[in-house]
Amino acid sequence: MAVLDSIHGAGIIASRLRELGIDAEALEVYHSNHSVERFSLVVAPVHLSPQNSSLSEARRLRKRIISHHRAVGMILGERDFRAVEITGTRGKTTTALLLALMLSHDMRVVSHTTSGIELWNRGRRSLIRSGLSITPGNLIAAHQIASEERADFLISEVSLGGTGAFDVGIITSLAGDYLIAGGSMWASTAKLQMLSLSDPDARIVANTDAKLSADITFGHGGDVRICRRSAEIRGRSLPLSLDEALDLPAYSDGIAGALAAAISIGVDVKDAADALEGFQGFEGRMARYQLDGVSFIDNSNSGLKVSGIERALDLASGGRTCLVAGEDAESVCEGLDIDALVKMIKSRRNEIDELVLVGRRLEPYAQQLGGCTARNFQEGLEVARRLVSAGDHLVLCVKCFR
Repeated sequence: MAVLDSIHGAGIIASRLRELGIDAEALEVYHSNHSVERFSLVVAPVHLSPQNSSLSEARRLRKRIISHHRAVGMILGERDFRAVEITGTRGKTTTALLLALMLSHDMRVVSHTTSGIELWNRGRRSLIRSGLSITPGNLIAAHQIASEERADFLISEVSLGGTGAFDVGIITSLAGDYLIAGGSMWASTAKLQMLSLSDPDARIVANTDAKLSADITFGHGGDVRICRRSAEIRGRSLPLSLDEALDLPAYSDGIAGALAAAISIGVDVKDAADALEGFQGFEGRMARYQLDGVSFIDNSNSGLKVSGIERALDLASGGRTCLVAGEDAESVCEGLDIDALVKMIKSRRNEIDELVLVGRRLEPYAQQLGGCTARNFQEGLEVARRLVSAGDHLVLCVKCFR
């Protein structure tokens, strides 16, 4: 068996297959040409271009080809905990963390997101392992850790679909669709394999924008909707006591999706809603907090888009504003739209008193935008802290894993 793309999880998939007694080899297919003639089955990521030499050879030779997602789902098999998988174009991490927060008040929960693999206990989380992306192959490690931690639930964010090894599958959104696989496939097509690979007994939760006949829907016109002080659930209104400073538009779909999943799991929905009392937001997810008199608006995360930077700027009103924007290229595969970012900053430059541009791709624009530069998120934060004082706003918008 040939497992293509060692950069995105082929190594861990092939290793697990060998442990199961299957002859498997991981192949790096971006900088090397590998023949797959001697293999009877080829495992390829859904994002790989059909023009890739190894994949095109596999098709020409009529080899059986399956996705990384399907292979991982077959490998994982039985488990001693319940599993939730989350995919979508936006909101995956926020939904996963909110669901973990809700479930952890009564159960032992492990979450696997772009924030790392974390253990949750009574609403508090601790990092177990960092540096794992949400490529499907890394679910193998997440399942092993969940078993070792004797978790009741594993909640996993998964890139471009689901593996089928779950009790509840969540599609957070299909809005803002984009092309993958060298422009040959829509990302939504890959994400919808969550449905085709799922067990017949699995429950599917979906945002109404996905236009699916799901077991329970959320968002505009869905079974679960969020208002500032209440959750509307199939005609029933439950009070919510969120922190007044929470940026609700950034969290409403995540809260609704997590509550919908909690209902599918069988958790008392009132208990789930009560777990959000005083919720202020997660670090890097449009969180707002005060530190040494400085008002932080923190939206630095791996899914950041230019629209998210604009939204964060909208929240900074009154007093001086320092914007830290850009990308930590060492930790993300897909960078920001630099042209759109530069255009946006130019249009709103009069609102920004201090500007820190992060990442090599923004260095050439520093002079014309009147900003200083930093190599990564941490350096950008350190530079910005020297530029602000009590009463100022510090807006953190760097695309990075945290």
